[in-house]
Amino acid sequence: METRFMSKQNMAGDVGDSKKKGFFEKVKEHNKEIAISAVIVIATVLVVKNKGAFQSSIKSVRMEEALTSSLETPDNVGSLISESISTSVSSNFPIDNINVRGHVRNLPEGWKPSSGRGELAAEYGYSLGENQTFVSPHKKVAA
Repeated sequence: METRFMSKQNMAGDVGDSKKKGFFEKVKEHNKEIAISAVIVIATVLVVKNKGAFQSSIKSVRMEEALTSSLETPDNVGSLISESISTSVSSNFPIDNINVRGHVRNLPEGWKPSSGRGELAAEYGYSLGENQTFVSPHKKVAA
């Protein structure tokens, strides 16, 4: 049985060759791994940057499911809508409840007010002209 040993020169030469490889040669050798890593990094950055958009789309899907199922159980829709509005608005802005006073509103040309609006306006001390309606007092949420 014959055993051969590589000379130190040969081994040193092989190691020296791999050290002499330039940056671009190494990139060419590992281009698939680099491309996959780049795609993963970009996807992660996009997900983190658009976290709010993903959360709101998930909420809208939940809302759509609730609204489609509301034909069977209408009670759960109101709570889900108010929960969704309050969480989405309050997470970004402070919520202010605004009391809107009853007021007269001018209607576009050719539009007529709903029935009973003249009597309601009179109860609040307003008289309606032509192409006008009365907006009832109400509360609205503003951010």
